[in-house]
Amino acid sequence: MNKSILITGASGGLIGASYFRELKLREQQGENVRPYADKHRQKISTDNLNPLIFSLLANDLFVGFTRFEYAGLNYERDRAYTFEQQLNEITEGLMDKPITAYEEPERLGLVPMVILTPTVVNDGRKLYIASRPVSFMNYELKNFIDYKSAKFSGVDFFHLFKNQGADSLRFLSALRMSATFPYITPNTTLPSDPSIQIMDAGISDNFGLSDAMRFLYSFKEWIAENTSGVVFVSIRDSPKLGVINAKKGQTLVDDITQPISSVYNNFENFQDINSDMLIGQAKTWFKKPIHRIDLEYQAESYSPILQKMDSIRQNSARASLSWRLTTREKVGIVYAISSPANLEQIEKLKKLLEKN
Repeated sequence: MNKSILITGASGGLIGASYFRELKLREQQGENVRPYADKHRQKISTDNLNPLIFSLLANDLFVGFTRFEYAGLNYERDRAYTFEQQLNEITEGLMDKPITAYEEPERLGLVPMVILTPTVVNDGRKLYIASRPVSFMNYELKNFIDYKSAKFSGVDFFHLFKNQGADSLRFLSALRMSATFPYITPNTTLPSDPSIQIMDAGISDNFGLSDAMRFLYSFKEWIAENTSGVVFVSIRDSPKLGVINAKKGQTLVDDITQPISSVYNNFENFQDINSDMLIGQAKTWFKKPIHRIDLEYQAESYSPILQKMDSIRQNSARASLSWRLTTREKVGIVYAISSPANLEQIEKLKKLLEKN
């Protein structure tokens, strides 16, 4: 962590990374916190789905909205509120603070900077949210001074909502906006004119690599002058290089739904191809080495316990895309770090850090 400068990503992965970052910050500040203690892993994997469903049935649909107050303003109490309160509970209240509370620790280099990038539903761009303004994420537009139709990749939250108390944004709310699953948590509506709605950051970049590339491009001269190179560490919830399986028993329904389902199933592949292209091209303008480390979750291959369970439950190469992990999935995640491929990547990372 003391050699990391930036954390990007989406959804639950960014929530977990932010929680770990907070634990490391508390440890550095002299608090009695052990970031690697088992209790923190158990906390962050607590069921957060059932409270959301209960809120949907008992509050959003039937009872109607009640209200609560935060930072002097009143809001509707819906399942988004339930999600944040549950998240606050399972993370021990450590991240219940304004996002600007991280500005000084990040500036001093005590912890890596976090940039959240939820998607603007209205036009598909990103909303860049950090502890300070980050308009530099659009720096590449400097290359198109004479081209008037260039599109901004995203808008800076602090600038867009400077008159609506952007500096009072609850960090838990920013995390929730970056992890907005359709139907599970409601879209966030923000007070612009016209108003914009926010959804999951994974729609545009599930692994945060394109955002990391934008950061690198913005500060390429300084980074090249003051470091020996860059390492991109990608922690994935699925294997990057999958196997193309033959279609068997194709039905009429499959023929109808396949054009849509194929796009959905290959969403991460599209993003991977784009990220590989961006990082490959970076070697033409960044004058120091660029290394990549991929840590992947694919549980069924290496746990004897899970292999027995897989004889009953097939097609389980990844954990459920929900806010509730089964016991099997929790065991699988713990075992995944000890896979031969991941251990090889960890050794590579250790050598890079020792060398530099």
